[in-house]
Amino acid sequence: MMPVYRCHCPCETNQFEISGPPVTRFFCHCTICQEKYQAPYADVVLFPLAGLTLPEGHSINFGQYKRFGAIDRGMCTDCHQPVMAKAGEGSKGLAFIAAHNVANPASLPAPSMHVFYGTRVADVADSLPKYRHYVSSQFAFLKLLLTRGRT
Repeated sequence: MMPVYRCHCPCETNQFEISGPPVTRFFCHCTICQEKYQAPYADVVLFPLAGLTLPEGHSINFGQYKRFGAIDRGMCTDCHQPVMAKAGEGSKGLAFIAAHNVANPASLPAPSMHVFYGTRVADVADSLPKYRHYVSSQFAFLKLLLTRGRT
């Protein structure tokens, strides 16, 4: 049986489910995540997009904040906080959900890496791999997706 994760935005106006095992969990230090989450980094869980079920009439406004290679970031229209993001479509698409937006974060896998570490605002003392730049961060994702059969 596929695991089902119940998710919500911080104000809980938007509640949704995603089914299937997480692809990975990571810490993102990009400047967009720092700005949107108002934190030094975002703790993000990557899921297959095909498992996402958003209710009709949701209050999520999707937009891109970079011109190239951008993901569609969804912000709650009520609390103006990040709900989720998505990249690609269909069976190859990915959903990015902040760990604190998952109803039971203890059920999630441990984080596997830090990406965009070169734009960090604070050092993190852990043993996880730290990818500093755009290219190395993207390569780390690609390598991970290839090893998990997601490309």
